[in-house]
Amino acid sequence: MYTLTAVATAPVETPHTVTVDVYNFGDTARRVTLTARPVGGGWTVRAEQETRIRVPAGGRVGVNFTLLASSSVARRTDRRPAFRATLDDRSEIPASVALIHLR
Repeated sequence: MYTLTAVATAPVETPHTVTVDVYNFGDTARRVTLTARPVGGGWTVRAEQETRIRVPAGGRVGVNFTLLASSSVARRTDRRPAFRATLDDRSEIPASVALIHLR
């Protein structure tokens, strides 16, 4: 079983890093590809490193994404960036969703 965890620690006013942790509870290492669903509303989400990763058996690997608000982002409006992971056999891991807003 795999799970994704996305953690954003503060409202975003400048570029902010979100780490998506991929956990492998199995006994075999696996390759996983992470993607970020477009947030919309003037937000940009981009990976800061390779998004195809190897997760060791019983391990965890974090992948950093940067969230950036353009000048058109409405203040105090919650957005929910979602991060998906796909295994090499094309099976999908349930998405992880973070909550962001501009103060």
